[in-house]
Amino acid sequence: MGVVTAVKVFLGFAVVYTIASFWSVVIVLPILLKGFMSSPIRFFQRRRREIKPACLNDPSLGTHTYVRLQGLRMHCVVNGKEGKPLMLFVHGFPEGWYSWRHQLREFGQDYRCVAIDMRGYGETDKPPNVSDYTMDKLTGDIKQLIPALGYESCVLVSHDWGGVIAWAFAEKYPDMVDKLITMNAPHRKAFADIMNHNKKQLFMSWYIFFFQLPWFPEFLISHNDYDILQKSFRGADGKVIGSMTPEDLEAYTYCFSQPNTLTSAINYYRASMRTSIWQQAQPREGKREGSGKITVPVLTIWGDADKALHKDLPELARKYNTDYTLKYIHGCSHWTQQERPDVVNEMMKEFLKRKKLE
Repeated sequence: MGVVTAVKVFLGFAVVYTIASFWSVVIVLPILLKGFMSSPIRFFQRRRREIKPACLNDPSLGTHTYVRLQGLRMHCVVNGKEGKPLMLFVHGFPEGWYSWRHQLREFGQDYRCVAIDMRGYGETDKPPNVSDYTMDKLTGDIKQLIPALGYESCVLVSHDWGGVIAWAFAEKYPDMVDKLITMNAPHRKAFADIMNHNKKQLFMSWYIFFFQLPWFPEFLISHNDYDILQKSFRGADGKVIGSMTPEDLEAYTYCFSQPNTLTSAINYYRASMRTSIWQQAQPREGKREGSGKITVPVLTIWGDADKALHKDLPELARKYNTDYTLKYIHGCSHWTQQERPDVVNEMMKEFLKRKKLE
């Protein structure tokens, strides 16, 4: 590493940690102080959950299986007959395979539906290092998984972090994606565009910077028996969003209370930021860019009441795709496929019937 590059990397990390510290004081400390003052005993409580909620073993959702990838054992839930076209579901944060329960039931008649726990989540292995969660590793898992399931390509369905991975995968391996469906997931280039020019998104993304700190983010989410995790799936009225139930909420809490899961999930953000700082520090001729526009047919479904992602993001992604369909769900939050599953499923069916643009 040259001196100039080293200085740029150092300054990049200095800026990130300064912003992270700022948000820790402005947002995080008041949350923790309020929790401590209201219930000091519960504040440090983290109940270890030994018994899996029954909904995670619901046979109507599919069969649980494991696929051995290079250096990783991946947990999958499979619904649908062998020989049907593959529909692969990739979840976001803080979720897991279970976030696709409505789609597993709906599309199992016509597709071989496979919902995965991504690396670090649920019953999939949890590599220990931040470097184990780079985009190359995440897209590499999908690249290995498709042939391991006996297929050459798939309909790739994704949400949030899963969508970020799916965008990158479709750009890198277009022959392995028949159609791409994303839900409230920013295309990485569109996200970079808006972060550079829109202060509102910068403020909405405060947690990304906060997650760069060691230990503290894990403590914030897990304190008071994972209260913040549970509140993320509730509306302003305190009720769980959409069709979700208290048992669904407990299912996520169970998964994230298991050893190392929370750190592994947050490491996605840490690896992404470190990669970005490194790439920005490289000389122009050393910077890596994607191959260009995504050429596979893309459907983006967007809940326009998302509090973490700016409403302009899905439209900004249009210029990075050659065959792009955008559908909004008015009043829907970030948790698209769980809050409005019937609407989402109908939009998916309509898109899947359409032929590719020539």
